[in-house]
Amino acid sequence: MLAVILVNAVILGWATYGGSALPYLEGVERFVIGLFVVEMFLKLYAWRGGFWRDGWNWFDFAVVVISLIPATGPFAVLRILRVLRVLRVVTAVPQMRQIIGALFKAVPGMGTVIGLLLIVVYTSAILAQQMFGETVPEFFGNLGTTLYTMFLLMTTENWPDVSDAVLEHHPSAWIFFVIYIVLTAFIILNLVIGVIVTSMEQEFSKGRWAEDQELELVQHNAVMDRLVELSEQVRRLEDRLGVEGGDAQDGDDATAKVSVGDGGDPPSGQESSGGGSG
Repeated sequence: MLAVILVNAVILGWATYGGSALPYLEGVERFVIGLFVVEMFLKLYAWRGGFWRDGWNWFDFAVVVISLIPATGPFAVLRILRVLRVLRVVTAVPQMRQIIGALFKAVPGMGTVIGLLLIVVYTSAILAQQMFGETVPEFFGNLGTTLYTMFLLMTTENWPDVSDAVLEHHPSAWIFFVIYIVLTAFIILNLVIGVIVTSMEQEFSKGRWAEDQELELVQHNAVMDRLVELSEQVRRLEDRLGVEGGDAQDGDDATAKVSVGDGGDPPSGQESSGGGSG
């Protein structure tokens, strides 16, 4: 299916050139759409209700439905969305799904940093419009133009054109530009990158953590089995030592009884000797 998705991407790009090959490309495209539909039915048959528990399956289903929309009629404009079929490469490659999942999980953290960035840009735009609006109206004439200029400064794209136009009238304005670019381009935007990188590290380390947990569980079970085996061996040794100790004690008791019996009966020669003297 990954190969089919890539072929579909090539067809969509090739079709933009038009030419005599366009009818053949449309035929191949219909064949590819048929394969997508067959794949979707097979997934629905195999997974039943579990198919709808995965958000990527919802995305695939929506892409296939859009592909079936006719090219004529009121919904013809939706045919433009057929290019979304190229995005199915993301669903077919697990590593890409991990990256997209990490980006979605980074949205809350990025929202906070982006909110801070918007506050800085908006505040700077108001200051710039009040300071430079009268002298440089082409860049700071109103709030909308100033916000766009602030965005250009943040991207550091052609920002010398803006600064040179302002410095002709305000020589000390370089302080404003330096502080703004350092705050936005070098600090806050790097915070956004840091949040994304942290989220990706957590996403990729989550799989390794699960593997480590499984390995630790296997090792723990092996150690416990070995302890049970050793405990059983110790028990058998204790039982054997107990039996041997009991046999030795019985032998000692028997020897003691024999010794007592021999000491209490005098020899026969002494008895006869005593009788004669008497």
